[in-house]
Amino acid sequence: MTLRRRAGLALALALPLALTACASSGDAAPAAEEPSGDTVSIAHAMGETEVACTPERVVTLGQGETDSTIALGVTPVGVVSPWTDDWYEYLPDEVEQAEVVGTEIEPDLEAIAALQPDLILGSKLRHEALYDQLSQIAPTVFTETIGVAWKENVGTYAEALCLEDEGERIVADYQERAAEIGQALDTAGQGDTEVSIIRFMPDQVRIYLTGFPGSVIRDAGLERPEPQRVEDWEASEQLIEISEERIPEMDGDVIFEMVSAEHYAQQGTQTIDEQIERWTSTDLWQGLSAVQAGDVVVVDESHWNLGGGIGAANALLADLEAHFADAA
Repeated sequence: MTLRRRAGLALALALPLALTACASSGDAAPAAEEPSGDTVSIAHAMGETEVACTPERVVTLGQGETDSTIALGVTPVGVVSPWTDDWYEYLPDEVEQAEVVGTEIEPDLEAIAALQPDLILGSKLRHEALYDQLSQIAPTVFTETIGVAWKENVGTYAEALCLEDEGERIVADYQERAAEIGQALDTAGQGDTEVSIIRFMPDQVRIYLTGFPGSVIRDAGLERPEPQRVEDWEASEQLIEISEERIPEMDGDVIFEMVSAEHYAQQGTQTIDEQIERWTSTDLWQGLSAVQAGDVVVVDESHWNLGGGIGAANALLADLEAHFADAA
């Protein structure tokens, strides 16, 4: 039987983030307060938007927006639902104070308007078609995309929240933590460790090349196996979908295997467990060096892939710390 070691996810809950709630949703939205007169002009993916400082009733339209807004010390009054049935374990309990206003793909405009927000945060990638309508509800600021650009996005959210200094601080803290992991690996003689990132789904299997998880792995100074290296980080595909004969491309010194059975169990014609069993029982899988060494680490995709904000990035770093400390 393949040896799988689950990374220390409990450590991911103790993140070095400022999580003091600055706002929460009540049974009914209060009347809008008179603006203080202090405003900031935010340049973003859809142009420029004037935002009154400091927004308190914030609606977030994506997982990264929710994650990073909370990390900046502001609890949104409205959020879109997570991709799983329950909120991601790495997020603080404050997220449950927010009103759910639809999904990331289909935000509920009426529910958003009912909350009388003073700022809406989203992305052009997801919500470009809704920008004009959202802007009629409240000042709306969009990042260009999600995933690999998450650090730049934190800066945009922080600017819109009039918390630029805090945004710079939490990103700098993350960068320092990632660098320390890389330095520790070098000291332990593991600096050239090649990390593979894969994801099992009922109808497909993916290798992640860049994107959110790839960016965190890179920040920690870890190498990627030859088949997973890209020359142009910005232009390359974030992931590839593979067939069983390409299983050898999944190999590395360590394979981090993202699984979320809860999210996918009701999709497709087979469960996620059946998909994993079929792939991992093949000779190609059993022949992988990471499998033979017992270095396949099952991780929670809620912070390896779905969250996409600085809280998730710190939780992912906690998994790396736990695994490599254990391996050492």
